[in-house]
Amino acid sequence: MKEIKLKPNKKKRVIIIVFSCLVVVLVVVLIALLYVNGMLGKIHYSPGASSGIVSSEDTTSSKNSPQTDIASLEKQIQDNLKSNSTPLAYDKDVFNVLLIGSDNRADVGGSRSDTMIILSINRKTSRIIMTSLMRDIYLSIPGHSDNRLNAAYAYGGSQLLLQTIQNNFKIKIDKYMSVDFFSFIDIIDKLGGVKITVTDAELPILNSYVTEINLLKGLSPNDGLLLKAGDDLLLTGKQALGYSRIRYVGNADYQRTERQRTVLTKVFTELKGQNIIKQNEILNLLLPDVTTNLSKGELFSLLLSAPAYAKYTLDQDRIPIDGTQHGVVINHMDVLGIDFAKNIAEMQSRIYGKDS
Repeated sequence: MKEIKLKPNKKKRVIIIVFSCLVVVLVVVLIALLYVNGMLGKIHYSPGASSGIVSSEDTTSSKNSPQTDIASLEKQIQDNLKSNSTPLAYDKDVFNVLLIGSDNRADVGGSRSDTMIILSINRKTSRIIMTSLMRDIYLSIPGHSDNRLNAAYAYGGSQLLLQTIQNNFKIKIDKYMSVDFFSFIDIIDKLGGVKITVTDAELPILNSYVTEINLLKGLSPNDGLLLKAGDDLLLTGKQALGYSRIRYVGNADYQRTERQRTVLTKVFTELKGQNIIKQNEILNLLLPDVTTNLSKGELFSLLLSAPAYAKYTLDQDRIPIDGTQHGVVINHMDVLGIDFAKNIAEMQSRIYGKDS
């Protein structure tokens, strides 16, 4: 094969072209890095602050369960903690982050973690698993007396909530992202709404929450009310939040956590279908209201992997699973006593794709 020799001038032009292309690529990469760094700079980075207040919320009761029931529940909690000498469930191909939806309304006296969902990205099974943790689960809170799960957030913020979940459920999860209710509204409005089926029984409760939001924002009480129930209704941000908070229709908090996962699933689906310009608008809106202990490097890695994750299968789960819980009244609070062994086995099986 005859060797092709370039004339000096041609060789010089080739070198110039190659060098120019490299410069352009480097400039584009640098601009992209500066842009992403600027975007990530909008996020609030925090190890997890404490609100310092525990609210009695709206699940109080006027009596206690029999002492035998309470003693049995306390023993289950302590037995579960004693077996915590075993390592936390961990897999390098599974990334767990706790999504916290906090209620920062001025009238509740402190932030509450009304929504707690473990988002698990399993790169081996190409699945994303959303696991709701019901807020009334009665468990051990490090440094405090036993209480409901969402009391951990009020006592010590995100860090104590993470530690509480790890201690009681033996799942390696040390990262969180927290967004308050009003940010949730803005995100959905930016997406153009989400399609949700609303029943006749859910409609008045949904609208009562919309009215509450309007009063907090200084709007007319009837602003943006949902006018009718029906299938696949396009809900605004306020309406979607109202839907997510319904707990007095259907199966109480069990169904409320299901509604929350339904709305999140719709949001993920809508985000996947948006073009890069619209996604950028949503990120600009969302990031300033996000508080997290993820590093910029970790967030950058998640952003780079987002196109691949968009193709993953999305699964849902809820803890406690059916048949593993019972209601107990302790200190005038309605709480959930659960079978920790069965629920830990369920979480490890679903999140890690293996038997515990």
